[in-house]
Amino acid sequence: MHKKSFEILLPFALLMLSACLPNTCAAVSSDFVANYNANVPTIDGRLNSTEWRDALRYTFNLTGTSSNITTWAYLKHNGTHFYIGLVMWRIGDGAYDQFTIFFDEGDDGSYGSGTEDGVLTSNQEDLKSCASTANVTLKDGYYINSTFYVPPASEIDFEANCTYETDHSTNEWEIEYWEGLPWVDDHWEWEFAIPFVGNDGATNDVSDLNCTITDTVGIKFQYFTQPVANYFYPAENQYAIGTYASLSFLPPPTIESCNMTGTRKDNFDFGETVYVNGSGYGPSTTYDLYVVEDTNWTDSMSIPSRVPNTAVNVSSDASGEILPTAVWNDTGTFGNFDVIVDVNGNGVYDAEIDVLDDNDVQVTAGFFVPEFASILILPLFMALSLLATLAYRKRRF
Repeated sequence: MHKKSFEILLPFALLMLSACLPNTCAAVSSDFVANYNANVPTIDGRLNSTEWRDALRYTFNLTGTSSNITTWAYLKHNGTHFYIGLVMWRIGDGAYDQFTIFFDEGDDGSYGSGTEDGVLTSNQEDLKSCASTANVTLKDGYYINSTFYVPPASEIDFEANCTYETDHSTNEWEIEYWEGLPWVDDHWEWEFAIPFVGNDGATNDVSDLNCTITDTVGIKFQYFTQPVANYFYPAENQYAIGTYASLSFLPPPTIESCNMTGTRKDNFDFGETVYVNGSGYGPSTTYDLYVVEDTNWTDSMSIPSRVPNTAVNVSSDASGEILPTAVWNDTGTFGNFDVIVDVNGNGVYDAEIDVLDDNDVQVTAGFFVPEFASILILPLFMALSLLATLAYRKRRF
């Protein structure tokens, strides 16, 4: 192919294949998963790399009457709030462009159970909307009597912001650069912080997102622009409840000592290799790891020094899983030990951010290498010495 033609086609090829970029969770799918992360983004309408690179990312097309819009969605939660970052690759903005997220929260006879049921029920389905007027306008509504309704003076129990990005620069936080794109283009960036029920600091009402991280909710995205045009993902409008995608939430990340096949293991023989595995991390990310002597952990304490000859980091795969990884080859020290993943890499134990393997055995330890093995070594050495002496005397005789 001619070099010039290749350069022209490259941006379009990247959009089509963007699911293959490093922090993409998977190929295009109607189902979404939000990973757990205590790194809370600033809701300013800018998808800063330090705020969103640890989120699972999905690529989909918002479907309109005559065209589609490629969109990237970054999803994560911190146990109390659901965070959504959206990059919509559309050239041209309207004064009243609006992005809305609809939820199917299920049916428990009150405000919704959190788990989708595929039925639109009055006072139980939620919407959150952000419009790009001169001053960003938020709408917090719910489904009632065959329509989605936005009360004129509703309690706004979420944050959102948006920016139409045209000032492309080489700053590290710009989406084009931290995603490794060799091109720039005008686009929308939208951010939402939506509290799970009971975490908005106000009385529970019909516009709350009534779910927890143990629930799976239905979700649909809508983009509206003028002249009047609507784009949806999944395809069809907000009333086509059977077309909603499913959204689930990963639990907080874990780290656990194990054997080479991933089976949990807390007792290792002297000289045996210690492995760890875990889940719930940011995709394709390397974290600082410490194997330390059994410690009484308190928030904000400095992480103790590593046990000699142990690993200094561990990496997750594209789905946020840490596959069985050797972190201590040929254990050479008896005792009780903990494992810590220093998620933010600051050398300090942050109780709401970092991940521990402790309190499994020996009261507080993550794993241990028992000292009774040393009791066996001395008798074995003595027995071998005696046999060698007897053999020597027999030969002389």
